[in-house]
Formats: sequence, C-alpha cells, structure tokens
Amino acid sequence: MFLLIINPEAGHGKAEKLFREIKNDPLYQNHKENFQTHFSKYKGHAEKIAEEFCTLYHDLLTCLIVIGGDGTLHEVINGAKNYPDVPIGFIPAGSGNDFARGVGQSTRGLSLFRNIIEEPECHSIRVGIFTSFNEHGSSQRYFLNSIGFGMDGRIVEAVNKPAFRKWTKYFRLTSFIYSLALLKVLPDLDPVSIDLKIDGKKIECEKATMVTITNHPYYGGGMKISPNANYEKSSFQIIIIEPTPKWKILSLFLTVFTGRHLSRKEVHEWEGQTVHISSLEPLPFQADGQSGECYECCIKKSPSTTSIFVG
Repeated sequence: MFLLIINPEAGHGKAEKLFREIKNDPLYQNHKENFQTHFSKYKGHAEKIAEEFCTLYHDLLTCLIVIGGDGTLHEVINGAKNYPDVPIGFIPAGSGNDFARGVGQSTRGLSLFRNIIEEPECHSIRVGIFTSFNEHGSSQRYFLNSIGFGMDGRIVEAVNKPAFRKWTKYFRLTSFIYSLALLKVLPDLDPVSIDLKIDGKKIECEKATMVTITNHPYYGGGMKISPNANYEKSSFQIIIIEPTPKWKILSLFLTVFTGRHLSRKEVHEWEGQTVHISSLEPLPFQADGQSGECYECCIKKSPSTTSIFVG
C-alpha cells in the first residue's frame, strides 16, 4: 500500500494541482486500490497522519509519498521516526524545495511519481536530531535541512505569519519572501547571548547574530548557506556569524546565494557531530522552516539512516 500525503497549501496550490495530474495518470488509475490518499488540513496534520498509518498499517506500507514542501516532509519524517524501515517518497511542490536541491533531485512532478512507484532511487539520509528545552519542558524532533538560531529563527518566524505570506502572494513576491522577511526583522534584530559547544568543546562566542547547523548546502529557497555540508556525512557544518552592524548584514546576505559569505571575516565555519547551544534568554530558532523558541538545544546526527525515494 502507498500512502499519499498532500499539503494542498504547499507552493500556493502547486501540490494540489500536481495531485490532480497524478490522479488522472493511468499508473494511478490502474492501481487505485493500492493507494491511500490524505490531505493535510492544518499545521502538524501531516505528522499525525504519518504516525497513525505507520502505527496501524506498518506491515502493509510500501512507501509514504509526500507531495508538498520541506515543511510537509519535515512533519512526515517526524511522524514516521519510530518506523525507520518504512521508506518515504518525496515529490517537491513547495516554495523553497531546498531538500530537493540538497540531494540533487532533478526529476519532478508526474515523472517523479512514476519513478517512485516503478523504479525508485533511494537515498540514505543521516537526519539531524535536536532536543530543545523551554519553560514547557523538552521536545525531541528530526530535521533534514538545517536548524538555526538567532536571525535565522526570526526570519522564519516572520515568513510563517499568515498575514505576511498572504501579502507576498498578493503582490507576487513569494520568490523574495526570505529577503523581504529579513528587511522586516532587521530594524529590531540584536545578537543573541549564547553558550556554544561543538563535540563537547566550548567555542569562544558569547554573542552571535546567527548560528546555523546544516545537513546539506541549501536553505531559505536556494541560499547556499553551507557549501561543504553533505547529508551522507556523520558530521554537520556549523555556520556562526559574529555580531554584525545591520547595514553590513544586508551585504553579507547577498553573498549567501553564491556561498561567498564564507570568506567574510564575520563568518566562521566549524564541523562537528554534536552541538550544544544554550542561553539565559529565549533563543529564536528554525528547523526545516518551522519556527520556535528555546533556552537550550542539543543537536546530533542520527546513528541510523532514513530511506527517502527521490527519483
């Protein structure tokens, strides 16, 4: 049995349009009895669907197929995290599609659906695991792309506000949504006070504009935040940006699209298998484009791999 989880809002309706094409394809029509289809209706719903189906039909599931963006894939990975032997297929239909870039996924749309069903190409992904702590307790989750603190978290928090997304869609500015979000948060942006350890070693960095831990090079809709990151490695790349004047952040931001920001003196790159970050003040963060706040976070690579069909 194939379970299709579709986020109809992904890509401003792109995912729903793609599913209509898939539904009319002979491959789907001739094997309808092998497909279960569910649409996510709210934030976290895709995660709930994946968890319920893995629990109830684990032995019958051939593959969970996600049609949506990186946020939808993030939810499904977390919903299925207790069932690592259930493969996940991903058909990108979001706005950013950074995971597809990161794994070199070139086939898209209906052709990709056919490949996943008939001749799937499997990538074994070492996902990241983060445990965050705040006043409500602790939470452990997986991430595929990156987790970032400080400016990273503030930008994604702005991007995820419904009014902001509606405004950018109305004026057809969705391709620039991260750049516009930076301009929105920049006037009130201050460095965060942190205590940072990489592989147990304390890093001399009392304040930072941003700390991002990456599993592959891309984030924010194609920005090359960490050219040296690779999802197959047992380690992360860690990008630290020192406290930087606001006017300088804008020029630095432009270089991220090419990866040339690594040559700037304010930017430092580390590599490590574990990262521990904490602060006495709430730390804004994002993980795969999902925003939150914490006082402490422990990040590590999963000891096992997750199978994702990408072509």
